[in-house]
Order: sequence, then C-alpha cells, then structure tokens
Amino acid sequence: MSILKRAGLYCLRQRVKSLILFLVLTLAAALVLTGIAVGDAAKDATAEVQNAIGGKIILETDSEGNMSKGQNQWGTVYTYHGDMITQEMVEAIRKVEGVVDCNVEEEAGYYGAGVDFQYLPAAFGLNYTQYGEASGYTATLSSEKCAKFESGRYKLVDGRHITPEDKGVCLISKELADYNSLSVGAKIKMYSLDADDITEFTIVGIFDGTEGTSETPLTVDEIPANRGYIDCATLFALFEEELGGCYQQLTIYAEDPVSIRNVYDKISALPELKGKTLKLTMDTGEYEVVAMPLESLQKLVSTSIIIISTVSIIILILLLTIWIRGRKKEIGILLSVGKSKADIVLQIFTETCGVAVLSFAASVPISFSIADQAGAFFLSKAAAGAAGLKVQIDAADLLWLWIIGILLIGAAVLASSWPIVRANPKEILTKMS
Repeated sequence: MSILKRAGLYCLRQRVKSLILFLVLTLAAALVLTGIAVGDAAKDATAEVQNAIGGKIILETDSEGNMSKGQNQWGTVYTYHGDMITQEMVEAIRKVEGVVDCNVEEEAGYYGAGVDFQYLPAAFGLNYTQYGEASGYTATLSSEKCAKFESGRYKLVDGRHITPEDKGVCLISKELADYNSLSVGAKIKMYSLDADDITEFTIVGIFDGTEGTSETPLTVDEIPANRGYIDCATLFALFEEELGGCYQQLTIYAEDPVSIRNVYDKISALPELKGKTLKLTMDTGEYEVVAMPLESLQKLVSTSIIIISTVSIIILILLLTIWIRGRKKEIGILLSVGKSKADIVLQIFTETCGVAVLSFAASVPISFSIADQAGAFFLSKAAAGAAGLKVQIDAADLLWLWIIGILLIGAAVLASSWPIVRANPKEILTKMS
C-alpha cells in the first residue's frame, strides 16, 4: 500500500484528530495570511508615500554674519551682503541625479492693490495708494508645490497651477473671484507701491480653502481670501535691479526621501555652490510624519507573524507528539513488514499536509473577512493618526502562506517524530509489546 493511500485512510479513521488538526491549522493559516496581507499593504503604502512626498532639501541665504545695520527715513534697516541663489545654481541642481524638481515660494513677495477689482473689506480701509489697500501674493515657480496646496489646505477648483514657464499670471481664491464675478481667463490689474507700477495678470486658476478662515481682520491683507499667488518671472521683471533674477530660498525635491542624504551630498559638492554664503538643510519631516508609522506597522506585523508561527508550531508539535505516542503499535507493524523510518515520517508528513491543504483553502475566506479589521487594529496600535490603508489578499500572499505553512509542518513533523528517527527498530518493537 502506498504512503498516500495509508495517509488518506488514517485521516478518515481518525476523524476527531483530523478535525482538531484542521481547526488549529485553519486558525493559524488565517492569522498568518492576514498578517502577510497587512504587511504588504503597509509596504505598498510606504512606497506610495515615498513617490508622492519624496524628500526635500532647502537651499537658502545664510544671514549669519552677512547682515549690516543702517538707518533710513523709516528707521533701522538690515541689509544682506551675502550670495543669492542664481539661475545658474538652479539649473546645476536640477541636473543632479535624484533631484526631481525645484520650487520657490516667497510668501508676500508682491503686494498689489486692485485697480479694476475690489478686495474683501476689512475693519480698517487703509487707502495708502490711489487704488486703495494692497494685499500680499506669494511668488512661486510652481504653485502646486506650495505648502498650502501640498498639505491639502488649498485645492484648485478651476483652471490650472502656475508653472515655471508662466509670466504675468496669478491664482486667486474662490471667495475673491465670486466677490468680483471673476473667472479663469479673466485679466486683472494690480498696482505695486514698491515698484510704482501697474501690472496686468491673467487668472489661470481659482482655489478654495479660505472659507471661514478670517477671524477679526483689521486690514485687507489679513483676510486669507485676499491673498493669492503670482509667477516669479513677473516679480523679477518688476524688481530687476533689486533681485537680479536671484532667489532667497529654493526647495529641492529628491526622488526618494530614504536616500536623501546622497542627493544632499551631491548638491553640496557642486562647484556652483562652493564658497557661497548659502545654507543647505534636509527636510524629511513631512515624510517621517506619514511614513514612519507605516514602517512601525510593518515591524509590528512581522513580529506578530513570527509569534503566531512560533505558537502554531509548538501546538502542532505537541499534538503530533501525543498522537504519535499512541501509534506505537501501528509503527511497529509497519517496521516489521519492511517499511523504513523515513517512510513512516513521510506518511505522518503526508497526513498533516493533506489536512493542511483543506485548512489553507478554508483560511482564505476567513482572512478576507478579517483583513480590513486586522489592518485597522494594527494601524491603531503602531500608527495612531496615520491614514488608513487598503488590505487585499492576492496570489502572492497565498504563495507565501503555502511556503511558510509547509516549512512549519515539516519542522513540526520532524520534531515530533524525532523519537522514531532516533530509536532503532528493535527498541520500537520492544515498546510495542
């Protein structure tokens, strides 16, 4: 009689033992499979965070030791005498391997009074220009990468973002657009007291997120809805003498926040930056806030899988050891008819694997039903405050379940069958009698 047939007949005869083994293996398989699925989901989420956020390196002017104090008609004036960030530096940085983009975000870089439109009114109407009070605008290369848009506080509801190729364009809030019946494509004029110039801007985008953010504004500029974004090219054209086409700060986006140090070192070594009074710092705060909890979740899940696997193999060894001791007569008969110890161990392995096949199949629907709840539980323990993650079970997870399961079963069978392997046939037959 073949090993496969003997194993099948034994499982049919010992229905209670087979049922107990089935339940133990099903529970263990369901927990391991769920753990694998949650771990994969956390890993995928971490990778998405890396691609979505990336790493940031800040290049800015270093004011320490490079400022002088003077006086003018308005009072004390501080003047910076160090280096600025030139376009040549920006182009050199863009070519560094690992750099995916650069952006400038100079908040309140431009103040403009509405020539042919009105700002939302504040408590005080300060008419310090012939066109009324001015409001601040952030000058940027790419408005999409500005802090309020990246954080989700502001969202574009119409039109497009400002790009590095733009000139004479702006973004305004939906509140301001509705207040003046303005839409994307409309042209507005603003007067700059600093430049003593009227500039025409084309509205390329409208954003929301300013609603309800005004508390008790005293001036027009204190109302978030009155503040918008303009392109850097226009700022440079208005203040060519003062700015000279240079920036005070540049945000550099690295492709992978994990390897941001390599990108930082390459930028530091650029000849265009050597000897300049500029400061280079790494900023991985946003990535760490989102990704670190997910990485902690991966570690927690891995630890849980190890614990579940260890407990499962201990229970399996105990069950098989107890049952094998009760099969001395059967083992003795098999040895007496010429079956080797390897055949007997292989039969036990086949019996266990036969039940495991059914257990693994039964564990799949169970895992589907508890995967999302398990993911939420693990996330609450290791990543409180992090975004949720979608847990799915796919073919790769099932493959890992089979690999882990067969290895555990093989180890358990060998451990529980060790008395048979170690003893000689005469000892086994003697104990049988």
